[in-house]
Amino acid sequence: MSADYRVTDARSGRLVDDSSVKFLTVHYPPDGDGPKALLAYSGLAILPDGTPTGTWIRETLRGESEVFDQSMAHLRARLDRDVAALRIPLIVNALVVHGERRYFGGLSNLTIDARKRRTVIDSFGYTMQELQEPFAFANGSGAAVVIADRHLELVRAQLAVRPRKTMDHMRLLATVNRRVAASGKTNTVSPFCQVSFINADERTSPVSHVFVEQGEEVPFEMPILLFGIDLSGMTRRFHERADTFFQTKDPQDMSDLDAAAINEELKRRP
Repeated sequence: MSADYRVTDARSGRLVDDSSVKFLTVHYPPDGDGPKALLAYSGLAILPDGTPTGTWIRETLRGESEVFDQSMAHLRARLDRDVAALRIPLIVNALVVHGERRYFGGLSNLTIDARKRRTVIDSFGYTMQELQEPFAFANGSGAAVVIADRHLELVRAQLAVRPRKTMDHMRLLATVNRRVAASGKTNTVSPFCQVSFINADERTSPVSHVFVEQGEEVPFEMPILLFGIDLSGMTRRFHERADTFFQTKDPQDMSDLDAAAINEELKRRP
């Protein structure tokens, strides 16, 4: 799954943020056999209290070791409680791998009628379907360009081809993202994006990669929930200390880590 970083004002089109993380990787129990999910959102990007939607989703799901269906039920309940009343479009896509089975679905407060007119409703629906064959989709503000410029056809043509390396397919998604941003048909997509891959078995390894070019920079953030444990803050601190080490060659003292702050980051949003 690939997601860009840009947030714009829906009314004025003004750039709000070019470093908003829209991705979340979630590993569910039991260990080794549980499903793995990639979540990404489009639509409402910042809640009224200033919390980025990506952060809100991560904090809402963390803190409890739940099975997948319980996790999605909790997310839906919190979306209905905290977001639905805003009546602003929001779609949370979910790609799920569970052994040899693949699923696609998500949550949304949008309905589409026979004329393809979209209506925002005051509650969130949830759907999840098992895929019987390779599948590709585009969503969000750049989806129309992906389809109109036939980029989705390019991706679909590769679905039956197993790349020699996982990164080959990830680069394809990143290339499509950059072409959409450069098309001049939308200003809502950043040229740089984050692509994540989850593995079904030990033949491959999970990968998450930020595709930037010279002069482009985004904050380091790889949001991951492992059986309810939020690894994002720990990963960020490790990266910061590793970066400092390679710049100074001095070992970093870990005693300054604030246990209270770490524990706070592990709590589920009430």
